[in-house]
Amino acid sequence: MSDIIGPRAISDPQSMQAGEGDLLRDKADQEIDRILNEQYDRGMTLLTENRDILDALAKTLIESEKIDGIELLQLIKSIRPNLIEDSSIDEMKEVMKPQLEAYEKEKAMKEKEEQEASK
Repeated sequence: MSDIIGPRAISDPQSMQAGEGDLLRDKADQEIDRILNEQYDRGMTLLTENRDILDALAKTLIESEKIDGIELLQLIKSIRPNLIEDSSIDEMKEVMKPQLEAYEKEKAMKEKEEQEASK
């Protein structure tokens, strides 16, 4: 669980000595609060430090309603060039190639169906 409490099953009465349960539960509650507060602060710091990226992402999503992984990496790179390496984008393209091909095929089929339906 943590360095302070260690790996204990707090709900297991057999893992505790007599009188240790309440003290351990209090320590666990304090640890949980500490961990939650630390991670909340960490999250808020990350959001604040990356507000420019979040704003650009929000704008993109408002305009196009969706964004894929490659577009997201390119967006981040356009704002913070040193944060994303070109090789990361190339790797993502390679990994996503089958999904992108399937998406393009599905998109073309839908467009064709829409054209035929509008005739």
